[in-house]
Amino acid sequence: MARVLIVGASKGIGLETTREALEAGHTVRAFARSADDIMISDHKLEKRRGNALRSSDVTAGVMDIDAVIQVLGVSLTELFWPVHLFSDATRILIAAMQAQGVKRLISVTGFGAGDSRASINCFQILPFR
Repeated sequence: MARVLIVGASKGIGLETTREALEAGHTVRAFARSADDIMISDHKLEKRRGNALRSSDVTAGVMDIDAVIQVLGVSLTELFWPVHLFSDATRILIAAMQAQGVKRLISVTGFGAGDSRASINCFQILPFR
């Protein structure tokens, strides 16, 4: 089984991804600013507090990892301004992965990526400018 880093593991899709990866038998490093709040207990789970926008945190997170799943999210209030979290965090993550020789990345993107952009209404388009 793989050693998987899940970036954004503390809530929503990230938390569910953490559960699923553990159930599949993977060793999981759950990376999030609020990693200590993850209410899962498993001997194959390592909770790692870190900020996806801090290079040193991400570099430490990818050490000894086979694959990365990035499932970052933003709160509703953050959508009132342009959102740079996803692109900025991905740049930092890819650099750290390249430095450590990690070649597998699954990035779960949200509404507005790919074909879903055509479905965005006027209110929703504000953060996607």
